Amino acid sequence: MKILKLNEVAELLNVCKSQVYNLVKQGYLPKPIKIGKRGSGWLQSDIDSWFKSKIEEREMEVNHG
Repeated sequence: MKILKLNEVAELLNVCKSQVYNLVKQGYLPKPIKIGKRGSGWLQSDIDSWFKSKIEEREMEVNHG
């Protein structure tokens, strides 16, 4: 199990760090998990699942025009 830090998630999405938190707030991305008192991060599996769902949404849009 790998935990991605904010910088890594921002890089994967090609957005700035504040935009990652905006996407979480809007319910677009999964919430991070707490790691200790001050740290947080995202499970790699959660981000992978999120990407897969976006690909499936795109394919459904293309197939159903």
